[in-house]
Formats: sequence, C-alpha cells, structure tokens
Amino acid sequence: MNKLYNAKDIEIFLTEVDKSFPVPLSDKQDIKLYAQKLFDKATICAELDDGKIISLVAGYTDNMKDNIAYFSVAATTKEGRGRGLATKLFKEFLSICKDKNLDAAELYTDKRNVDAIRLYEKIGFQPYVIEDDPRPDDVHMIYYIKK
Repeated sequence: MNKLYNAKDIEIFLTEVDKSFPVPLSDKQDIKLYAQKLFDKATICAELDDGKIISLVAGYTDNMKDNIAYFSVAATTKEGRGRGLATKLFKEFLSICKDKNLDAAELYTDKRNVDAIRLYEKIGFQPYVIEDDPRPDDVHMIYYIKK
C-alpha cells in the first residue's frame, strides 16, 4: 500500500505531541527509532491535514499473542482535537482487526490520562486484568471484537 506519509512524517508528529502524554514518549524511547518501527511494523491509521499528520492511532495486528492486537500509541495534535478524529481512527483500526479475524485489541495508558480513558470507554474498551501484568500501575483495557 502506498501511504501518504513516511517515517519522518510520523517522527515529526510524535515530536509535536510528545509532551501531551502524562509521561512524554521521549522519556521512554528514541522518537526517531520509534517512528521508524511504527512505519515498518505497525498498522497505522492517520488523519492528515494539508499533508501533515494531525491524528494517529497505531498498533500491532500481525503475529499476535493470544490473537489480541495491541495499540501502541494514539494521539492528536492540539489543532486536531475536538473533531472526533481519535474515535474515527480507533474504529478504523478495530475494523482492520476484525478483518484480520483477531479476537480483541488491548492497550495500556497512564492512570492520570483521564481524557483518554474516557474516550476508550466511550469506544467500548473495558478494564482488563491479567495475572503478572507487566505494567500494574497503568490502566489496562481491552476491546472484544469477537464476543
């Protein structure tokens, strides 16, 4: 598929939204390398405005453990907020998961990220607890595609 953006465009977007996360992405990883990883391996749903990414939902939908997709990042620039873009992109991503016959999609978010948690609940995500959770201090949520 010929995408309308490249890894550099993703890097620019992630740099712009970096500080909007409770824990900035740049505190956890190299944004340039992360952008390249997403471009190379992730399923990406993005909204562009004049060729610039203003909202992005990305995750992994291939070779998944337990047939569950994983959302890696979701963000919208300040100028893109309030337009329903994140909801639209999550629904596109979940539709891709359904087409790939996945059972569910999961995500983690910082418990301080209340606006995001509210959005996830509105979309249909539910709290999800697993034994020996690798991120017990974060909120873990799941969306069941197959019920």
